[in-house]
Amino acid sequence: MTLPLVAAVVPTRNRRELSLRFLERMVAQTYPALRIVVVDSNSSDGTVAAIRQQHPQVTVVAAGDQDFWAGATNRGVRRALAAGTDYVLTINDDAVVSEDYVERMVALAQRHGCGILGSRIDLLAEPGRIWTLGTRTDWGTDRFLRLAHHDELASQLDPALAAAEVLQAEAMPGNGVLIRQDVFRRVGLYDALWLPHYHADSEWVMRAVRRGIAAKVTPAIVVLNDFGEAQKRLPLGSLRGLLFTFFHPKSHLYLPAVAAILWRYCPPAQRWPTLRALGGRFLRMKR
Repeated sequence: MTLPLVAAVVPTRNRRELSLRFLERMVAQTYPALRIVVVDSNSSDGTVAAIRQQHPQVTVVAAGDQDFWAGATNRGVRRALAAGTDYVLTINDDAVVSEDYVERMVALAQRHGCGILGSRIDLLAEPGRIWTLGTRTDWGTDRFLRLAHHDELASQLDPALAAAEVLQAEAMPGNGVLIRQDVFRRVGLYDALWLPHYHADSEWVMRAVRRGIAAKVTPAIVVLNDFGEAQKRLPLGSLRGLLFTFFHPKSHLYLPAVAAILWRYCPPAQRWPTLRALGGRFLRMKR
């Protein structure tokens, strides 16, 4: 029996050591029908040369300075689909996975007929502490995209939830998501115009769900996320910091991205309460 072809799409920019650490795990995967596509957004730290020297089997796709997560990932997805892949795995270069990670994800997706299957994401610094198990909407609050089971211990999850192979999800981060190729053909690519970096992954899943495609997440297969809260800390103490917070694509409060999510998915009656809650959050952050 022929194994489905999987293409792992990995965006990166100036993270040479993280990228190499990630690739050491990925090239050693037990799943033989795996191709790796690294999309490099004009790195200046030797990332591309190091990858080509140490992992010549990896495909490197060039992206530009303005290709943030969505634009870079789209380039990799296009390359993968053109090459005839069966599944695309979107995953970040700061992820750490077990050697049978891809094999288990494919088996689970096929067993349950999943077009979209996300991983549980734990903190690398504390395996077993969940960063997220999918994402849910919480309209009318200042965190309308809320990480499900954030900061919970896996050992303390409800037993029925922990034992489930897959769970329904409204959205999810794009770190460790296995997507069947026909889903991209039905839904399209990530919205790199309005959501160039943050929330493009969640919006894409929400778009798929709206079109009747179930999104699932598994509590059993884990991506360890090398993530610290300082990465999302915003520089609010100056005019320059305020401009970054609301108008730089790499801010999670980038106004065009927030507006796009609210306009497309928030029930009209909840838009004003959500905006008011976001305003309150901003005022608290400034104190």
